[in-house]
This record gives sequence, C-alpha cells and structure tokens, in this order.
Amino acid sequence: TSSANDWNATCDFAGDGSLWFAWDTYEKGDYDIYARRMRNGELSEPIAIADSTRYEGRPNLVVDEQNRVWIAFEDADSNWGKDHGPRLTGQGVPFYEERNVIVRCITEEGLQRTFTEPRSQQVATAFDDKRYKPVKKHRISFPRLALDGDNNLWLLYRRHPEPTTANGERWVGFARHYNGDKWSEEILLPNSLNLLDNRPALVPLKTGGLLSIYSSDGRTTNARSAQVAYLNATQLVADQVVQSPVLIPADSQGSRHQESSIDPNERENVARCRDYRIDVGGKSLRLLRGEFHRHTEISAHRDWDGPLEEVWRYGLDVAAMDWIGPGDHDYGVGHDYMWWLTQKQIDLYHDAPRFVTMFTYERSKSYPSGHRNVMFPERGIRPLPALTSRELLNGTPEEGSADIKNLYGYLKFFGGICSSHTSATNMGTDWRDNDPTVEPVVEIFQGHRQNYEETNAPLAARNAADTIQGYRPAGFVWEAFGKGLRLGFQASSDHVSTHTSYGFVLAEEATRQGILEAFRKRHSYAANDNIVLDVRCGEKIMGDEFELADNPQIDVNVVGTAPIARIDIVRQIEGQMPEYVYSRTPGEPQDEFQWTDTNSVVGKVNMYYVRVQQIDARMAWASPMWIHVNPK
Repeated sequence: TSSANDWNATCDFAGDGSLWFAWDTYEKGDYDIYARRMRNGELSEPIAIADSTRYEGRPNLVVDEQNRVWIAFEDADSNWGKDHGPRLTGQGVPFYEERNVIVRCITEEGLQRTFTEPRSQQVATAFDDKRYKPVKKHRISFPRLALDGDNNLWLLYRRHPEPTTANGERWVGFARHYNGDKWSEEILLPNSLNLLDNRPALVPLKTGGLLSIYSSDGRTTNARSAQVAYLNATQLVADQVVQSPVLIPADSQGSRHQESSIDPNERENVARCRDYRIDVGGKSLRLLRGEFHRHTEISAHRDWDGPLEEVWRYGLDVAAMDWIGPGDHDYGVGHDYMWWLTQKQIDLYHDAPRFVTMFTYERSKSYPSGHRNVMFPERGIRPLPALTSRELLNGTPEEGSADIKNLYGYLKFFGGICSSHTSATNMGTDWRDNDPTVEPVVEIFQGHRQNYEETNAPLAARNAADTIQGYRPAGFVWEAFGKGLRLGFQASSDHVSTHTSYGFVLAEEATRQGILEAFRKRHSYAANDNIVLDVRCGEKIMGDEFELADNPQIDVNVVGTAPIARIDIVRQIEGQMPEYVYSRTPGEPQDEFQWTDTNSVVGKVNMYYVRVQQIDARMAWASPMWIHVNPK
C-alpha cells in the first residue's frame, strides 16, 4: 500500500486457510521487510519483520503445520548504494559487500527468531587491491525456505564454492536445516554452479526429506566457461533426529542498527532536476539522469556487484534515476544467452516515461583500441563479436583499428552509439579512431576510477603512481580535442562505486529513442551529484556546433547541491590544445552569469565547455560547444 516500490513478493497458505504474504519495500528510503495475512477476504495490517536502516530484502516465506510463519531475508549494512567510490568517498555501502541471511518467525507470541543466526561459514577474503584495505566478508544471498515431509525447516542459499576466494563469477547452492537451537552444517548442492541469482524449486516428499530442483551451466570460472544448461535434482534428508525449533523474541529493528547517511535534501534535488526545462529553438528539453555502465553478477570479477536485479533496485530506488542500462563485459563475456537474459530484464523494468531502461553492454578491448559502452535503440540486436587478431584489433595510429571501424559500421546500420570509458588507462585509447555519428560522447568521469579530462584536473591521475589500472596520458580527453574530435560528456559508475556518477541528457522526451538521440546530438553533461547545469549560447546549447558573426556570449546557470567552490570555462582554438580562459568562485549553491569571449579567433572553430566544482568535491562537466566565428 506504500507509494514506494515493493519487491520480491512471496506467499504461502496456512493450515487454517489463510494466506500469508511477505515483501520488501523502499518506503522509508531503505529496504525493509513486512508481512501480512489474508483471511476470509480481509487483509491484516502490515507486520514489520525487519525495518531498521539496514538493507533488508528478498524475503522468502513458508508456513509450517503449527501455523508458524517463517521468513528468511538478506541483510546488509545501512546506506546501501549511497555515496561510495575510491576518489569520491562516502558513507555508502557498495552493491555487494557484507551480505548475510536472517530468519524470523511469526508465532502467537509475536515476532521470534532462531536461537542462532544461520550465518554461513563462508568468509570471502577481499581481493588484493591497493584501493581497498583487506577485509573479510560474508556473502550469502537468495534465501529459500521449505518444509520437508517431516515438517523440518530447511534453508537454501547461494554463495561462492570455496570459503577463501572472491574471484570469479561462480556460485553454488547450499542447504541447512534447523535442529533445536542450532543450524546444521552446510550441505553442498552438487552440480549447482551457475549465476548468483539461481533460485531452486523446493518440493516436500511424502516419504520424508525435501527435493531441490535447480539449474547449472557447468561454469568453472565465469560465464565464459559455461558449457551446458542442465536441470538437476537433489534429495535433502536430515541426518539425525530433528528436535523442535527453539525460538526467542526478536525486534524488527534488530540489534545492529546503524545511522543513515541519506542526504535529507536528495528528493528535493532530484525533483529540481526533473522539473527543470531548457526552452530553445521552439523545443522544451528536460533533464534525464542515468548511466549505462553498471556491472552485475554476469561480469562482476570479484563478487562485488551483486545480482542483475540490483541494477533496477539501484536505478529505481536508491539513485532515483530516470534511465539506466547495465554494462556487462561483452554482453555476458560472449554468451548469447546472457545477452538474451539481460535484454529480457531490461524490458521487464521498462516503465517510460517514469523509468527508461536501455539496451546496453560494455565492449571490452584493451588499449589502444579500448573499452567502449554500446547502446542499441531496441531489443533483439545481437552485439557484434570482435575481430580476433591483434593486428585487426589495434591497427595503427595512422590508419586506426579495423575492428573499431567494423563496430562503427555495425552501429550505423542498427542505429546505435558507443562511448569510450577510462580513456587514459590500460582500458583506454589514444584516439586513433572516432566517428562522431556513432561515438558522440565520452565517459569523462568514472566513479570506480577517476576523471579523464586532463592530467591536472580535479580527481584525475597525476602520474603512473597515482592512476588506477594503468596510466595512458595519450587517452586524456583534452588529447582527443587536440586531434580535432567532437565529444560530449557523460559519467558512469562501472564496478563497486555508487551514487557519484551520472550522465544527464537534455531530451525532448523520456523514451529510449529520445535518450539515444540526445546523446547523438551531444546534448548531455556529466555530474557527480544531482546538479543542474544549463549552458547556452543564444538559441544553441551544450553539444551544438554552429556559426556566429560576433564574439561568443556563454550563458551559464548552475544549481548545485552544495556551495560552488569554482566554475571554469575551457576554450580550445582550432588546431591548438584546450586551455582555461575564465574562472569564478561563487561560494553559493546557485550561480547564474554571462561571459563573453572578447578574444575569440575569427575564422577558426572556438570550442568552449564549462566545469563546476562544489566544496564537497562533487563536479559537473557540460558538453562543449563548437563555434565557428565568422563575421559577415
């Protein structure tokens, strides 16, 4: 009954004919678990099962012969999906860090819990990475409850197969049953390697025990190693006499309450972005905020991005985006089934104009051709496999890459676009290739790494020791401008980071085609927060290329989320490198001004873009305007 999004409905009949429901909701600005009963056509009031500030989601419910209502759910730290990243740090919790399963029970005495929590013995040792200090994490998910033929309570869940590694996108199923005041040892479900989100069907057997039916793709590492698509069945039987379950009182707030760091002004800031209009040339353009580089279990590398479903939870609820697209490597490391699965979910969560989901993936090729995020206009377009030889992949600085030119031709045929990411890293490019009709924008900032504007810019790598994942200075965006390329700006998150990377488009309509066309026109800007950035020159806006007879007058309106520390205007004269030509320090959250370039160069293309820095280090970058100054 809330106005927020509700998720993961689950239900079961009780012996008295009533029907019990459980679900999780984002009503309070974090995920909470509620249950209610329908009896004789009437619904009870919702009962809070877990309503702290923590992430409490994905419940599963079963009712036993004593009419006890058992509910298992996932539990994670507070502030899930909020501000987090290597350079823009915050109090947010990444997509998939600490994750446990909790079991609660509704009885005549009220809300109860098992005497011991079913914490898995598995502890994932954090990967060796200089950006993060080593920690140990429990990562178990997707609880499923069932009663066997003897009314014993079973809990099934997913986690990595070994207790000491977090590498590889491989997960298996485990089962435990509750015996008296403790949970049994874990029982491995054989041949259950598959995605993290792989939920078994559970059937009690009249002869006793429980039948679990689940699928496996036979992977040994990630999706690329999958070879089969089999259904398997395992009979689970308690290995000893099971004692009656011991329960103790529980509190829906739990004993691990944490303070929330949610920005109290976030909803207001999001609403301001959504309400803002840019009226130019007889058209009214709206700001649509999103991203198309968000990894999932399909290509999570180190079990750090969580299931595909989290993309939609994050986009709809936590970041309150207007649009989003996943960005898994090579549409599921080259498996067509993964692309089919991704497209299916993209369509399932599409709810234009409120929430637009985009058909996107990451095409992952190393420097100098580089990684690119691809966006298609519709479902059913098969991503283009890369050419195989290194010579065709990389090409030469003079002639470019045959593989990338092949991609450009494919995107032209199907109406798609792409965007280079982390351009000054080992995943980047030296800008040997560009086609502005299909590669109109660049990911200038990435939440998982850095700013790729220029080496002296805020949040950018200064040198090889300061970089994240390789230092390729030829890939900075200013180097692309030096080569004469026309690129607009967007920002995305990639792995781990959340809530600090947004690609804004200035679109005529909130549709897939409207978003794609806005990017194609470079009518976009990148930002780390819900910042309104409006840059115009007369009836022209950011991203446009046009002629003027007079010195350009740049009109700027910024509405920030914190006091603005500095605003810079960058100019590039055709044939030269960009340079900073104007700066101001407003000190207030909002600033509106005009600036005229009295030193524009006649007969040349004069490029301008605006960069905003807040006192909290959040930034915004407006796509450039390219102005041909030609007096009549």
